[in-house]
Amino acid sequence: MSRSSTARLEFKICKEKNANKRGFFTCFKLRDNPLVIRPKNLRPTFFSIQTHSHYAANTELGLRLALTIISWKRVRELAFQNETECGGILLGLGQGQITIMRTAATLAAALATAIVLTTGCAQKAETLKPLESLSVTPSPSAKATVNFCTDPAFDQKQVLKTIIILDHSGSNRQNYKMAADGSGEPALPIQIDTSLGTDPQGLLRYGSDTTPGTLLNYLKNLPPNDPLDPSKFFALVNFSSDAETYPAQGVGFTSDTVAFYNRVVQDAGRDPVTGALTTGPADTGATSYLAALEEVQKIVGNDIQAAKNCAALAVGSPSPGSWCPKPGIPVASSYVIVFMSDGSPIIETGIALVNGVLTITGAIVKESAFDILAKVGALASLTSETKFVTSVNFFTIYYYTAGNTDNNAKTLLANMARLGNGVAYNALSGSSLDYAAFQPPKRRVKYELADVFVTNASTAWQNDGQIHHDADMDGIGDEEETTNGTNPAARDSNGDGVSDLVDARSSSPASVCTGNRSKASDPDGLTDCEKILLQDQAGIYNPDSNGDMIPDWLEFKNGIPFQAGTLPAVNTPLADGYTLYQKVKYSLPVDTSIATILNPRPSKYNLQLLSSTADRDCYKLTVNDLPRSGDNNVIRVDIVEKSELLKENYLYRVATKTIPTGQTSVIFNDWNNAVEITNNTWKVWPLQ
Repeated sequence: MSRSSTARLEFKICKEKNANKRGFFTCFKLRDNPLVIRPKNLRPTFFSIQTHSHYAANTELGLRLALTIISWKRVRELAFQNETECGGILLGLGQGQITIMRTAATLAAALATAIVLTTGCAQKAETLKPLESLSVTPSPSAKATVNFCTDPAFDQKQVLKTIIILDHSGSNRQNYKMAADGSGEPALPIQIDTSLGTDPQGLLRYGSDTTPGTLLNYLKNLPPNDPLDPSKFFALVNFSSDAETYPAQGVGFTSDTVAFYNRVVQDAGRDPVTGALTTGPADTGATSYLAALEEVQKIVGNDIQAAKNCAALAVGSPSPGSWCPKPGIPVASSYVIVFMSDGSPIIETGIALVNGVLTITGAIVKESAFDILAKVGALASLTSETKFVTSVNFFTIYYYTAGNTDNNAKTLLANMARLGNGVAYNALSGSSLDYAAFQPPKRRVKYELADVFVTNASTAWQNDGQIHHDADMDGIGDEEETTNGTNPAARDSNGDGVSDLVDARSSSPASVCTGNRSKASDPDGLTDCEKILLQDQAGIYNPDSNGDMIPDWLEFKNGIPFQAGTLPAVNTPLADGYTLYQKVKYSLPVDTSIATILNPRPSKYNLQLLSSTADRDCYKLTVNDLPRSGDNNVIRVDIVEKSELLKENYLYRVATKTIPTGQTSVIFNDWNNAVEITNNTWKVWPLQ
């Protein structure tokens, strides 16, 4: 048996005129002889060449090529050139019939066509065997149209936490006559008199039940809190030489508005039943701003920590108290601080009674304005705790007796308000305050579209670089499931309560989950049990555990870390020009470089803003070139809405629809559409 010493085969595949002219080169070796295959002027989607040879009698060399072509839209010419050492170059153009198959079965699979060429050296004039008819299957695609509007704007529910800070220094009952220059220094000769007391009966600080806008009237007429979801909380700081709080020890706030009102009535020295003035407030001692502010810092700090502790609890667990009505859900609060004082932060007046005569015995000792403003600034900076703090507003009130003012105190209190994002007020003794003015205005929250993903839940990219049908939508292609011994038609083949893909990627058995394994606290596609098995317990009740705006299931299905604390999918690990985020959004393979994919077809998004008002935006989204495989393709839409005011909070909706038989497109309408409501098409998180 003999053989030819050299064999060289070259072929060319031509596409439409606008084909991308990026070449592709692959070299295969046929025993001792090179076999060179060069597609020209073509950017393929995917192809593979397999070769084998056998030796025939009469010095003939038989070559068989199995050529797999996937998703080439139109093949116009297939040319083979055979060169042998027997002399001459023989050219054979096989311009046979090219059939474009469009049936569902052929669209779903690669088509292998065997081409047989026989060469030999027995004769000088050799001819190539004519090409057989070649059927090429283009990559099938689908189209989705999504008509939707963002959720309507609303007045944000405020979790309002108010701290009332009241000056109980002795100057409320009696005060010294101040110098006419407004410095706050004592006038000479020194005169101390009850007529100079700034608020001896507490009428300015407390008011009464019947005086509109005053503290007692405001508290008396507050609407009751919802015991299951309170929104109004209070704390009280009374200060003079030192400070005391209610609730005691600066532990935080109370949502019991009736109990808080009763405590204020008590401090005001009024009858708890009739509200009539009895003893009046207990006022004595100096004026330590720092003592008061330290208690305020403690109250707010403890409250933020309590909010963090509440958010760390398991979703759905019993409420441990009014401070945590909804365990596992972060709650942001608005803090309103009202600071009232009648003078400078004096801790030593330097005035004493000597031989029956009021005498200046030393300098007036004041607390440092720098230290005071530093504490106010620290409170204002708590807005950086965006997950738990909506706002901090520090209001100040300087109250005084006519003709007896301390301009230094007035200036310090104004600077405190300015630094604390509040307003400074001045109140003449005997007047009243309107506490409603200290409440922050309602905030209108408008949702804005953050992102939208449209994918085919019935397809899955596999390691061979091809799209495969995924009938049960568990993230594993049907062929791979058959190979693995799992059921392609059952998302949970072994009935353990978790999907086949979670079983494959989790190192823990489903038995570690207790209770209902099918429970899902959010509609992202992963159950609570599956998140536990995938080391994402912190992501339960969060459809986007790591906050990168890609729903957890889409990341998990594509093999991208999604757990709380993992990095956002913004990198390009394969350096092929696409980030992980883009590959998920455009339905491209995450583990395969696009450079190795013949004619890649990313999904194409066309988002049109149809209308925009102060309340909502309406869109029409069209997505073309969605991958499609076989029948019963289920298209999934994930929509994320956010608001600048809500910061880390967001609204998530997800919907699925099956492409009707015999069609290649599907339409989703807004979640307020009557038909979509009847069909329960859309699911929302958090529940509204």
